[in-house]
Amino acid sequence: MHVGSFVLAAQFPGQGQGEALHRAVRTAEVAEEAGLDAVWLAEHHFVPYGTCPSAVTLAALLLGRTSRIRVGTAVSVLPTVHPVALGEQAALLHVTSGGRFTLGVGRGGPWVDLEVFGAGLEAYEKGFPESLDLLVRWLREPSVEGRGERFRFREVPVVPRPSESLSGSPGPEVVVACTSPASVRLAAERGLPMLLGMHVGDEEKAEMVSLWRQLARVAGRSTDEIRGAAHVSAGVCQIADRRTDAVEALLKAMPG
Repeated sequence: MHVGSFVLAAQFPGQGQGEALHRAVRTAEVAEEAGLDAVWLAEHHFVPYGTCPSAVTLAALLLGRTSRIRVGTAVSVLPTVHPVALGEQAALLHVTSGGRFTLGVGRGGPWVDLEVFGAGLEAYEKGFPESLDLLVRWLREPSVEGRGERFRFREVPVVPRPSESLSGSPGPEVVVACTSPASVRLAAERGLPMLLGMHVGDEEKAEMVSLWRQLARVAGRSTDEIRGAAHVSAGVCQIADRRTDAVEALLKAMPG
């Protein structure tokens, strides 16, 4: 098991947004110094709950500030961006970091995001599978054409190609945020690991992993692929000398 830190970049009462972002950067640096395996970066728009509007941009900064730790997005909101643009950014970070970047993607949630970025409800409700497939093809194939309902374009070469990384990895890891049986099926059929959030407990997460394995098997995924899937689980942890101190710190620091 690998242990990492989930960085929300939240703006707490009495803090400025710049302070929240600098604290997020320092949190990632300390995570590497402490020997953790990874940092995961949240992405939010228009809310102080999370002051980072581009997880992939912050990931680029942190990959430059660190030398060992993996950096992942949790998540990059796929319906509000063009999958090819996100794929190009992911490939760039994969190649230049020596394979230390993980791309987590999800549907997102707040409807205002879809309104502001012009994606519309259709992109959220029906367009996610098409966007995900196009993104994965971009990260795995030497050239790609758009042949779906939302994205149609001529065949173009993938530059930079993720396989050009000196790490020897064919491309960045891709994980999918899953909150329902439908999204579990989506990830399982493609053999993509799941990112399971803090809104559900361990028992429900175990059920989702079991369902993923079942659906992946039905989809024809190999036994090795199913056993080796590196699912990611987010939870809340506060380290202190006494439990009462940990509870008090959490209650004072976390958003309502």
